[in-house]
Amino acid sequence: MVLLATSAAAQSHDGLVIGCIIPRNNSTELYDLVRPMTAQENARLRVAPHGARRIGKHQLEVAWNDGKRVFADKPPYDEPLDGVSWAYCGYDAKLGVHLVLKRNEAVLTGALLDDRTGALLPGGQRVLFSPDQKYYLAYEQPDGQDGETIKLYERNGELVWTGYNGILSSDGITVVAEFKKMRWDNQDRLQALAHLDGGKTVTVTLTQQSDGKREWFPDIRR
Repeated sequence: MVLLATSAAAQSHDGLVIGCIIPRNNSTELYDLVRPMTAQENARLRVAPHGARRIGKHQLEVAWNDGKRVFADKPPYDEPLDGVSWAYCGYDAKLGVHLVLKRNEAVLTGALLDDRTGALLPGGQRVLFSPDQKYYLAYEQPDGQDGETIKLYERNGELVWTGYNGILSSDGITVVAEFKKMRWDNQDRLQALAHLDGGKTVTVTLTQQSDGKREWFPDIRR
């Protein structure tokens, strides 16, 4: 956890991250994802606190504190845009969760397995928890979409908000700004560093409005 601000009113934190990301050539922009039955997955399986293993070519078993859960692939197995496959991405002791990558015909996403309770929560290909762990943000990549979808959840897996990983125009067609950095302020609100054309950057905060909806503020679409 890194303190980024200089005053109590503006404090922000990077949060706690667990992900399926494998950086490519030490790049912060290019990456691969953990794949089933690879050296990368095998290394992560070995750090599961109660054991995790492949019990078949298309079955992944992950043990939690008081039981086991099996993640079974669905056919067709050899079609990248059909079926479902799972890969083990690792365990975070501070968060107390396992992350499993889920690939299907529509989206690259994931699931979180709570090591204490055995509950299966929605996840993503990477997940960012608030410092107090009351909320988390999951990143998904829908097939054919230019850019990721991001979803904000409470710690129990209840969906709070969903949107694009950036700022879209009012008609939802044009990307106005891309998010290059995500963090939390001291009110458990998401803050993103938005990059606009021309090199300008603006910090925007996901703010709950009087009607209960959450919007990025300030509105940089104008």
